[in-house]
Order: sequence, then C-alpha cells, then structure tokens
Amino acid sequence: MKRGRVSQRRIQRSVQVVLGATLAAMSCSSQASTYQPAGIDLGATTFNDAFGSMEPGWTTIQLLQYKHNTKFYTNTGAQSSAFKDAQLNAFVWVPQLIYTSPIHVLGGALGFTALLPVTSLNAHSTEFNPYAPTLTARSGIGDITFGPFLQMAPVISNGRPVFVQRFEFDVIAPTGAYDPNKLVNPSSGFWSLNPHWSVTVLPTPKTEVSMRMHYLYNFKNTNPGINNLYQVPGIVNFRAGQAVWANFAASYKIMPNLDVGLNGFWFRQISDDHVNGASQAAGRTTNLSLGPGAQWTIDHKNFVFANLYFPVVERNTYSGTHVNLRWIHAF
Repeated sequence: MKRGRVSQRRIQRSVQVVLGATLAAMSCSSQASTYQPAGIDLGATTFNDAFGSMEPGWTTIQLLQYKHNTKFYTNTGAQSSAFKDAQLNAFVWVPQLIYTSPIHVLGGALGFTALLPVTSLNAHSTEFNPYAPTLTARSGIGDITFGPFLQMAPVISNGRPVFVQRFEFDVIAPTGAYDPNKLVNPSSGFWSLNPHWSVTVLPTPKTEVSMRMHYLYNFKNTNPGINNLYQVPGIVNFRAGQAVWANFAASYKIMPNLDVGLNGFWFRQISDDHVNGASQAAGRTTNLSLGPGAQWTIDHKNFVFANLYFPVVERNTYSGTHVNLRWIHAF
C-alpha cells in the first residue's frame, strides 16, 4: 500500500513538472501551453483578417515566424523551477493554400484551406531538478491543418465596406514529426478540432478593427512520452484541456498602401488536462501578448504583414518575443 502511494506521488509530480515546463511554438502560430496542439493560430492573423475573395480561385499565404523563449511560468505566474538556464527557440515556415469555390451558400463563398508547418527547433537547459530531464527538441514537419470555410461578402454602406466576416472549421491532424523522448516536438501527437469566426469592422475609411475567435477541442495522446522521460510507469494516455482564444488587431491607414496599429492574442484553457482520465488541477494555461504591427498593400493581389508580440500575462506556458512576417498572394 505504501509503495502504491509513492508511485502515485511520483506520477503526480512528473505530470506537474511537464505541465509547468514547455513545448515549442509552431504551425499557424505558436503553441499555447505544454500540451496544447502545435497547429493553433496565436497571433498569425491580424489586420483586415475577415476579408477574402468571393471569386473562384486560389490564394497562398506564406508565414515566417520566430519565437525566442527564456522564461517558463507556473500556474501562479512565478517562474518555473523545472529547468535552469533554459532557452527555447523556434523558427517556423508555414505555407498555406486556399481555394475559393464557385459554390455559394447563405450568401457566402464556400472554400477549403490547408497548411503544413516546417519547423527548426532548438532547446537546451542545465539539468539540476531530479524530476525533470534536460530541455530537448527536434525539428521537422509539423501537423497539417485543414478545413472548409464560408467567406461572406462585405456589407457596403455609403459606397465602402463597413463589415465582413468568415466562418471556418479546421481539423489538426497529428501527421508531423513526434518523438516521445523529446520535450519539444513539431507535432502534438493528437487530433484537435478548431472552429473559429473572423470579423472585421471598419468604423471610418482609414480605420479597421479585426478579431478571430477560436474554440479548441483536443483528443487523446496515447504516447505522451512521460513514461520514457521520467521513468514513471502506468501513464498510457494524456488529453489536453479545451480552450478558447482570440486574435485581435486595430489599424489606421497612414498612407494609401500602409496601415499601422496594435495587435495581440489572448488564450485561456477552460478545462483541465487529463492523465489516464484523471483531471490535473492547477494546470490551465493563460497567455496574453501585445505588440505593434503593420500592413503593406503592394497591389490588389499582394499584401505583406509584420507583427511583433511581447508577453503580458503568462500562466503554465513559456514566455518570449514573438515575430511574424506574412505574405498573402492571390492568383
């Protein structure tokens, strides 16, 4: 009986260490927390987000992202003691392909999108905690994200657009590189569902406010790697909690082809992670980041975005500077 209690404490401690550590930033933006999937969009979408083509055809989006993390936070907002002298860097290229079909439903154009991240990850730390291994990472192809969308036509008032919206339902498939012996992986190792709603409001001819609101539902990871990393037997599956988050931005047109403004994202995990079906308390993630951004309109088929994010509030996640460069090209 005593031996059973010790094993349970070791399992609980190991899970808390993993949840208090980190995994990498990748896919459409950055990973939100230790076990949230690698394919979620934190800050990759920004100004004029809800606009899209209503005409049949193809569009490509090329995203380059860099994230430099040197701090890791616990549930209380204190820096985690899981790693010493830790550093986690992620460079990600995300090619995305969008097809708008000739099919119209409820006044909107039906389409389909898919994206596949390519990641270069680097992580290191000084091992000093007996419950935590050295922070390690691997690079490679990330998880594919795909799904249908419904692009609505802009609402026109006084000869100009004042409101536009888009609905999308994405699936994140665990197709990427995954090594259970590494703490940082391009793939999460599990399936996720990610429906979201994008909306842009234009109060004046030179101003716009955009928001993309997400819901995230995660399935089980049946090879979470805790057994290998911490030599704790008996952990056969892990399930990250459900979450909601929003990307938000506001800009002002200072030149005919240049908009500048502020951008940010807020992520909140709304249910507990589970190990072998058991709820893990005090492991929910909160992530708020803010920063400046700009949009350069090259012509009616080419747009370039630059966004910088600084951490404001971090709970159960990593923290660092986050830079995005994004190019949209319509064929």
